[in-house]
Amino acid sequence: MKKNAAFVVLCLAIALVMSSAAAFEYLGDVYTAKTDDGVTIKLLRYHPPGESINDGAQPVVLFSGLLCNMNEYLTHTPPELKELYNVELPSDLAEWAKGDERIQQDPMLYYSLAYYLWKQGYDVWLVNYRGTGSEEMKSQVGSAKTSLDTWALYDARAAIRKVYEVTGKHPVIGGHSTGGLVSYVYLQGAKFKWTYHCLFGEPWCRKVVSDDSLVRERNGETEGAETVIGVIALDPAMIPPLPKITDMKLTWLLLDTPLYIDIRGIVEDIAKSDKLWYKTVLTVDRVFELIFKMNEKYGEYSEIIRDLTFTNPNDLNPALEDFMARYIVDSLYTPTLAQYNDFGTHKTAREYFENGGRWYLIEPPTPKPGRDGYYYYIHNMKKVKVPFITLLSEYDGLVEADQIIRDLMEAKTPHQYDEYYIIQGTAHVDLPFGLKAPTEIFPKIGAWLEKVRIYGVTPH
Repeated sequence: MKKNAAFVVLCLAIALVMSSAAAFEYLGDVYTAKTDDGVTIKLLRYHPPGESINDGAQPVVLFSGLLCNMNEYLTHTPPELKELYNVELPSDLAEWAKGDERIQQDPMLYYSLAYYLWKQGYDVWLVNYRGTGSEEMKSQVGSAKTSLDTWALYDARAAIRKVYEVTGKHPVIGGHSTGGLVSYVYLQGAKFKWTYHCLFGEPWCRKVVSDDSLVRERNGETEGAETVIGVIALDPAMIPPLPKITDMKLTWLLLDTPLYIDIRGIVEDIAKSDKLWYKTVLTVDRVFELIFKMNEKYGEYSEIIRDLTFTNPNDLNPALEDFMARYIVDSLYTPTLAQYNDFGTHKTAREYFENGGRWYLIEPPTPKPGRDGYYYYIHNMKKVKVPFITLLSEYDGLVEADQIIRDLMEAKTPHQYDEYYIIQGTAHVDLPFGLKAPTEIFPKIGAWLEKVRIYGVTPH
């Protein structure tokens, strides 16, 4: 009750100002990269205001989750909300943050993975996939026929090559949810292969294949511009637990229509109306709280309730909730949802079901690995050879920890520095920037990076 009252006060205060500067380009140097299909994406090379980048240090490249942008790693108090994010630091402050004047001045920095990595001396790069971001940091939208494959095979590759071009160093890569997915897909040497359907200009004419030379280069067996040295996987996406209701003809008809939905623009429009913003954010907060209360009582009996526990309000404070709604939520392409729906309903992970000229399909066919012409990410994990640190949420909404342990961590080629942890009290959405992150997640990443990095760091 006290939490809700504080949240109401915060929202009423926020209603006095307009949302702006969502791009956060003042938090680093902005770069662009051109993908193989000609789309321009935006990258941010992070540093706090008034500071410099950690030039010459080990690069770390982070990709975002679905419906998110790079801001999920950039929690801080924006200038226009300087008087309003009244966050109190916990009494049991993480060791790495003790005595940090920047965090004392802006407690929201305490929850920023980008700031933590910069403070530890790493060269931090953040990526907005095509169609995501705001203002100066918005990447080009491109085609509505954008799938998870597109982000992994085009956008991730372009970003990694850009970082190597600028720094001359091989990065650690990774990210939250879809950011983890694009990382393991990339490491499988996946690329698009031209098919004869492309002669006729058919949509989805290319299909996914694995290139052995790319597998070797990307996993560091040979050295090149696409080599990476490890992966930070924050609740990496694969097979989402979905209720059977999602496998319906109407659902597939809706998801089969390629659309780019500008949710980021809708959020910014809502933020312009004081009353509407207050009601929207407060309603979302109460829905999350209700779901978790219902899960405590009925979760063991209801699959649907368990599947909805993807944001834990107890792992957030009012300012983090507002920051998430105001700055992190982003746009989407319907094919990305269709592909995840295929993963969930068929308990697999494969290329988009219309790839290879199968534009006539509305529903994905029953999986027949090795016999249906599809490339299956889930059955090619042995090609992933670099070390992983995987941080998994306790609650299984959207990502099931046991499934990721089985089908990623135990299925990939083992590495002596592979690690995975289940972080108690976290859910999928809040894992990267929630209340548990500074003490339970960031130090584990820092300790692991010390083992796998191949370049120096310059701690602050």
